[in-house]
Amino acid sequence: MFGRKAKKQEEELIIRRCYKAGMGNGWASGKFAIQDGDFITEEDRLNLKSICFIDRKDELRKFFKTGNWCLGQGVIYKNLFFLQQVNGGDEWATYRINDKDILQFESISFERIIRDNEFKDYMNRLIKATDEQLKNLEY
Repeated sequence: MFGRKAKKQEEELIIRRCYKAGMGNGWASGKFAIQDGDFITEEDRLNLKSICFIDRKDELRKFFKTGNWCLGQGVIYKNLFFLQQVNGGDEWATYRINDKDILQFESISFERIIRDNEFKDYMNRLIKATDEQLKNLEY
């Protein structure tokens, strides 16, 4: 089992903020599936229970390497929130968590990054990048 639930009230608030931001994503929220006429329940998409925390980079790497995650699976690592936007896939809407807002800046597939042994460096660049660098995809 990967990830952990919130330990503190602050972390509960972060989950709620990530959930709110993620519900703006038409794929992860299930809105696009519903528009296509697909039957989808709350459990089939992003929900408050589908978001967890991962505290260590090696655990995060294992998490992404496992692959085949459900639509709406979310993981928080440091100042980043990753949200699965394909059912059974590897297409992560990626957000920066700030004090004021949550900025979606990229969609990342990790299979190649992990395969090419670039995960550690890539994550370091994401974590250290400024909001401006993220907005311009220059990290």
